Amino acid sequence: MAEPDDGRAVDLLLAEADRDRTGEVSDAATWAAVVGVERVSLVAGTQDPGRLRLLLQGHAEDDVLPEVHRARERVVDALVRSAQHRGPDSGVAHRDAGHHSVTLDAVRLRAALRAAHRTFEAEPYYRERYAERGARFAGTDSAWLVTLGELPRDGCLGQVDWLSRVLAGRGMPTWLLERHLEDLVAEIEDALGPGTTGYLGAAATALRGRRRDAVSDDELLAAPSRLRAETSGSEPLPGAASLVLAAAADAANGVTRGYEACVAWLTDPDRCDPAVATWLRHEAATVAPAVSTDAGARVSAGRSRAGSRARRS
Repeated sequence: MAEPDDGRAVDLLLAEADRDRTGEVSDAATWAAVVGVERVSLVAGTQDPGRLRLLLQGHAEDDVLPEVHRARERVVDALVRSAQHRGPDSGVAHRDAGHHSVTLDAVRLRAALRAAHRTFEAEPYYRERYAERGARFAGTDSAWLVTLGELPRDGCLGQVDWLSRVLAGRGMPTWLLERHLEDLVAEIEDALGPGTTGYLGAAATALRGRRRDAVSDDELLAAPSRLRAETSGSEPLPGAASLVLAAAADAANGVTRGYEACVAWLTDPDRCDPAVATWLRHEAATVAPAVSTDAGARVSAGRSRAGSRARRS
C-alpha cells in the first residue's frame, strides 16, 4: 500500500500534467511537481497530458518508470519542505545538488529543463561519463543559469565565467557550457519570445570568443574527420576529438591548469585505441603547448601558440 504522502505527491504531479502553469511557484512541493512532470515528459518523449497522467500513475515503460519514481520522491521530500514554509532550491530537484538558487518562474523552469535535456542528449560524452546523475545536475545548473539573466551584464558574465571554470575542472570543457547557453536562450525565447533572456546570450558569446582564441569553430567541427583520416581509427565515443580540442583550449586560455580532467578519461586504454589516444594527446598538446599534462601545471614550452597553430594548419 502506498504511503499517504506518495498519494499526495501523485495528485500534485497529475495537477501539472497539462504543463500550462505560469507565474511564480513559491511552494516547494508544487515546484517539485513542475520539475517532475517536465522530466517525465522529456524522458518519455511526450507532451500529451493524457499520456503523461498514465505515466505518472505508474503505467510506464521500463525506461520511463525510474523517472516517474524520482518525480514522486522529489515531491514527497518537498512536501516536508513546504510544511516547514521553506521555498524551492536546487536540492528540491536533486538531493545532491546543494541548495543554490533556482528560477521560480514556471515557464522559465520548464525551458531550463528542456535546454538541459537537449544539451545532455546531444553530447554522448555526458551520458557515458556522468550517467543519469549528470542529467539531474544539468537540470539544476540550468535552473540556476536562468536566474543570471536577471543580473546586470557584468554580474551575469562573471557568474557564467565562474561556472565555466568549475565545470571545466571537472572534465566538462567550456565549449559544452557555451552550447548549453545557446540551447537555454533558444528554449526561453521559444516560450516567451525574443529579448527575454537578459545577458545569457552575451555570456555565450563571451565564452565563444575566449575559446576561439585557441580553437576555431571549424577546427572543432573538423576534428573527428581528421582523426579518422590520419589514424584510420575511430573516436572512443562520438565527438571525442572535438572535446579534446575544447579541453585543450581551456588550458591554453587559463580557464584550467591542464586538460587531463577530460583528456585522461577519453584516452583511457579501456575505451580508446592506443594510436587514437596518441593522436588525441598530440592535438591537445599542440593547442596548449605550455601545459604539463601529468601535473596540470604550466611549464615553458619553447614555442608560441601562434607557431603551433601554424604547424597545425
